[in-house]
Amino acid sequence: MGRRLELPVLTEVKDQLTQALSRLVSPMEVSLGFAGGGCKAFYGLGVGFKLREWGVRIKEISGVSAGAAMALCVVSESEEESVQYFEAITARNPSNFSLSNLWKGDRAFPHEQMYRRGVRFGLRLDKIRSTGTKIYIHTVRAYPKEKSLKNRFRMARLISETARCFVLDDRDRTEGKPGFRTAEIIKKWNMQDVDFTEKDFANETLVEQFVMNSSCIPPILDLQSVDNEYYFDGGLTNNLVLEKFDPNAKIIGVYYEPSTIFGKSEALIKKSLLLKPSTKLPITSFDYTNPEGIRKCYELGKADTEARKEEILNYIRGKHQIWPEPPFLLGKI
Repeated sequence: MGRRLELPVLTEVKDQLTQALSRLVSPMEVSLGFAGGGCKAFYGLGVGFKLREWGVRIKEISGVSAGAAMALCVVSESEEESVQYFEAITARNPSNFSLSNLWKGDRAFPHEQMYRRGVRFGLRLDKIRSTGTKIYIHTVRAYPKEKSLKNRFRMARLISETARCFVLDDRDRTEGKPGFRTAEIIKKWNMQDVDFTEKDFANETLVEQFVMNSSCIPPILDLQSVDNEYYFDGGLTNNLVLEKFDPNAKIIGVYYEPSTIFGKSEALIKKSLLLKPSTKLPITSFDYTNPEGIRKCYELGKADTEARKEEILNYIRGKHQIWPEPPFLLGKI
């Protein structure tokens, strides 16, 4: 006679078969949005990894700044390799700022080259194309370049004015108040929102540049330019792009600061499932010297997602669609 299966084993097999049949009858699909946040965005990478591990199909995905890099890693299915790679290069980086390099006329910040290498390593363009996933990489385009010396002064003004207005507006949003300064700067300098999609992905070099455009925060990352146009960090106007998704989609958004979602449509927020870290993240946005923090951030994303597995899967399956009104919509952050 054959060996009898233990009850826990039978239960596990039953659960796996139930999940497989459920996906065949009604595939689990989601539209996933990643906010920007520098190294904090490795948390979102952990979330994306877990969703894929459960068999959830990512029908649409959006990313802003570092969130764009993580979005591409998730669709490329290179999450773990990308974390290992970034751990390795940050372990070899002694400092986030080098005064001696500045005196020599070299880059004082190491971030751009390291970031480019990380994006390039995690990108699998053939895999991205094979998934059929709709992708949005959000950035902000400024006025066309000019070659006169005067333009350098104008560019310095643009950077300083934009940075100041964004910081002040972000402070206001954190306090539950709307900010209008950045919108005024956007209008003054004739800037426009731009969303690059998978249809624009002609080659890997171009996709890498799209991520850099979305992530541009001078002086940490140089001002980016493509085809005679400048680009700034997409977080200037929208740090979590959910508005581009199919209106009938199940939407999951990953964010880190309350200011990211302040002012979004109440209807959009209520129909979406928003995830944020359960505890303070062990790394700051631009710390490229902390491989342990990167790993812990990624693992926390996985652990938080696993802890909410039933809630998340019920939401995707349509069992829970309306969420309580968040306090930030009432200005009570």
